[in-house]
Amino acid sequence: MVSPRPLLTAATTVVALITLAPAPAAASPHGYRVVDLGTLSGGDGAATAMNDRGDIVGWSTVASGARHAVLWRHGVITDLGVLPGDTDSAAVDVNEFGDVAITSFGPDYLTRAVLWRDGRLRDLGTLGGENSVAIGVNDRRQVLGSSEPAGDMPHRFLWRNGVFTDLGQEYFYEFTADFNNAGDVVGGFNVPPQDYPCTCVGGLLRNGVFTQIGSEAIGINNRGQVVGAANGRAFRWQNGTLTDLGTLGGGWSRATAINDRGDVLGQSTTTGAWRPFLWRNGVMTDLTTRGVGDTDSIEDINIRGQLVGARGNRPLLFR
Repeated sequence: MVSPRPLLTAATTVVALITLAPAPAAASPHGYRVVDLGTLSGGDGAATAMNDRGDIVGWSTVASGARHAVLWRHGVITDLGVLPGDTDSAAVDVNEFGDVAITSFGPDYLTRAVLWRDGRLRDLGTLGGENSVAIGVNDRRQVLGSSEPAGDMPHRFLWRNGVFTDLGQEYFYEFTADFNNAGDVVGGFNVPPQDYPCTCVGGLLRNGVFTQIGSEAIGINNRGQVVGAANGRAFRWQNGTLTDLGTLGGGWSRATAINDRGDVLGQSTTTGAWRPFLWRNGVMTDLTTRGVGDTDSIEDINIRGQLVGARGNRPLLFR
């Protein structure tokens, strides 16, 4: 487990939280129309994230079979490319400016965090080691990622305008999942006594201060609401209060994404299988009753309630 001290000493000040006014309550989810977004070569692809303007990012195979990061905008797919000498790339997030966070993959399993902005790829570099990985990009144009200093295990970082802020070590079995416009980071943390393989909990890292939240924390919005799982049940957390979102009839559920309205995506067991759900205004809806397939991978939701993901090897928008 991570002790609080490295988190407090390694993190530097991040920007203050921007609290969005709550959006008006929305009705229960409508039936979704499924749109195949298309790929660069007619091959495989997946959509991984979207912004509130409707920009969608992910990856698509090219004619060689390699994967390239892509942007879908107004029905047009754009190949965002790879760094010189690299072979593959994948886009993981897009902000409201259309900046795209990408990880580019090179030979010998080397990786680099990349920011695509205004038609150009920018290699963000590392904390001193060989590798870096992008996790997200917010509307402050900060990039969240991980990178190892020379001779050390990976550290979480925030990058902005060429400057790295080191958020401390990402210890064994930890993961970094998401962040918001305030720079609040959520993920999985290994806490004392750091038993092997892991005394793992969910957590929020805010201004260098760690707060435990559930068993795993996976998503956060700009209102500071966190989602994840606690003891096998999906939750939404805010200001110290954890709300159990329930299940679709089975014993298990897990929340994976949240928009700025507070709508929550996730998966839950029914009496016999896992199903994708949308939780809104206290009601959990089985999305397979709204046009989503039970094996579809649903990755993100924007403020308009649109969903993105994949069905098999095809990138999809649900609107």
